[in-house]
Amino acid sequence: MLTTFVMAILVTFSMIGESEEMVVGETTDFHTSLIAVSGHDFYGLQIGVRRDRPCQVRAFFRGASPRTAQFCTRRMTRRQLEGAGSATLRAGERVNGIAACFTDAERVGAVRLYTFADEAVTAEAGDCVTEYRTVWCQRGWTVQGVQLYFDRAATGPGQASLVGLRPLCVNSA
Repeated sequence: MLTTFVMAILVTFSMIGESEEMVVGETTDFHTSLIAVSGHDFYGLQIGVRRDRPCQVRAFFRGASPRTAQFCTRRMTRRQLEGAGSATLRAGERVNGIAACFTDAERVGAVRLYTFADEAVTAEAGDCVTEYRTVWCQRGWTVQGVQLYFDRAATGPGQASLVGLRPLCVNSA
């Protein structure tokens, strides 16, 4: 727990992309971050959808347990998670950029993770009507997590939707 807190502080203060141009989609007051612990590279995402709304994101880190941002009004069932869009990189690959496209309801429709070799994997969550917008870490930096933005709180009536994200880039030297 203390290690996670310290890593979150270090990432916050050493992070690039703190400006709005590093956000794909929109920022909101309803956000959370999924950040790697030191020594565990970020390598994948899974987007769970309930009622046509991307409301759960699970991030995968090599050698560590996945972390989940749950903005669905109830827990996702096993059947719902089996249909979730997933994007995972092969062993040894690191994320250098993130892209997203959006549905006609302005929700995230898919997220694409890019490697240094410009190879990509995509987690689909809906039908995109926009082009992908990509943000890259600066040279020598890698994505070690994501900050996620939802259109409403996880509580109350209705289902929250993922409407934006920002890569959390750290110096990989």
